[in-house]
Amino acid sequence: MPDTLPVVNLINFNQDGTCISIGTSSGFKIFNCEPFGKFYSEDSGGYGMVEMLFSTSLLAIVGIGDQPAMSPRRLRIINTKKHSVICEVTFPTSILSVKMNRSRLVVLLKEQIYIYDISNMRLLHTIDTNPNPQGIVAMSPSTENCYLVYPSPPKVINSEIKQNVTTNNINVTTVGSKLSDDITQSVISQRAGGPGVESSSTPVGNSTLNVTRGGITVPDKAQTAKNEHNSIMKNGDVILFNLKTLQPTMVIEAHKGEIAALALSFDGTLLATASEKGTIIRVFNVETGMKIYQFRRGTYPTRIHSMCFSSDNQFLAVTCSTKTIHIFKLRKDDIITDAHETHESDNSIIDDNGSDVVSTTTRNADIGNEDVEADLETEAALVEAETNNMVLLERSREPYVDASRRTVARMIRKSSQKLSRQAAKTLEQLLPIKVSSLLEPSRHFASLKLPIDNNAGVKSMTAIGELIDVDTSEYPELFDFSDESSSIKSTKSASLVKMLPIRVITSEGYLYNYVLDPERGGDCLLLSQYSLLLA
Repeated sequence: MPDTLPVVNLINFNQDGTCISIGTSSGFKIFNCEPFGKFYSEDSGGYGMVEMLFSTSLLAIVGIGDQPAMSPRRLRIINTKKHSVICEVTFPTSILSVKMNRSRLVVLLKEQIYIYDISNMRLLHTIDTNPNPQGIVAMSPSTENCYLVYPSPPKVINSEIKQNVTTNNINVTTVGSKLSDDITQSVISQRAGGPGVESSSTPVGNSTLNVTRGGITVPDKAQTAKNEHNSIMKNGDVILFNLKTLQPTMVIEAHKGEIAALALSFDGTLLATASEKGTIIRVFNVETGMKIYQFRRGTYPTRIHSMCFSSDNQFLAVTCSTKTIHIFKLRKDDIITDAHETHESDNSIIDDNGSDVVSTTTRNADIGNEDVEADLETEAALVEAETNNMVLLERSREPYVDASRRTVARMIRKSSQKLSRQAAKTLEQLLPIKVSSLLEPSRHFASLKLPIDNNAGVKSMTAIGELIDVDTSEYPELFDFSDESSSIKSTKSASLVKMLPIRVITSEGYLYNYVLDPERGGDCLLLSQYSLLLA
């Protein structure tokens, strides 16, 4: 049976993660995620690209070249409900990526980006870019904050900073910053396109840029000899482009190394970036260009395949070349800022009017010894009860642990992380906020491990759904409360809990449905899985 299954060329979610499109060697299919089911398929040849416009009947499809009519240079816009072709456009080179929202359609080639008005397929603008063979680009689904982001051409920086120094903790861009003249002239064509692809602007010369060799921009020989000792090659910048005004907004210095993945949030206000090293994930504010979050995915380098935000911008899911998918929580308390918050003394309580209320110790000094002893006994009882409640609450908030993933290594890592957090809480009372924040790196809030035997060459993509109610009694093997207290167990054993759906699709043609506790985190629990090739 496996030998007769078609080859998966591309698999993708739509803009809100509610549908799945899959292009194979024999055709393409469209699936609904919840409830799961196939609602459209076509067997007409090999497809390498199938892009949906939310849950509408509009599709952008590109072939793999196995037939003359299925050229990888030809984009077809079709209506699946009417079974009709709306338009066809042929480009000078192979199409690497197609992105859509309700106002714009973007086509990425190796060295060019074409921007169309999706309502009439009129070419609005053409951008000449540095070679982008991996097709790395991100587009906001929002029409209000309608942005496109793509890697900036590499540049040489003359600096006294040593080349092994990273920019992990450097904030660079400012509000309203503009592209420098050299990047503007060499990267972005300011002329709007004409009625068709043939009217696209020609690439601007490299008079302001230096010579490009093998896709890497380098200075001329004289400049190299002059600055050889202090030159740094910087190729981790990204360009933010406004698709409404058709103008570049700013250049964001995201990483030192080459960009591997980009993602814009659903509302177009946040940008996530990852470099080819894959150890650090950064999140930027699109309006200001400032870095607001920084997460550590892991210690060892890996290739980031994709990233996605939840619709409320509270979670960021990252898939990579390993079987583990990391989910980070974007807490307001973790926002990177230089502002130092001043903490008031806890010796006194401030009432609603802002006046100081006399402390408990002073008040007790004015009453008799018997009353003091009675108050102390009452206070001790209250403290003990509150402590017991706190213990139960902490245990109820501990992250979920998947029984199948309870390995010795994970137990040791969890213990060491717990000790590190306790040490950080102790030291942060002694050190400044900016210093103490560095003691505990922001690691993932939750994770899941795909049930695949060999992850070599398997790529995955994640979508985060909306909160759902899950009946814990239907999944007794997943929601194990044996370690909880009897009171906690009784309230949870037969009740609905709010969980966050995490959907994962793989290049093997599978859909995995997980759920995540948005408050506790920990291990995501696998509820179901489907084969998209057999459906």
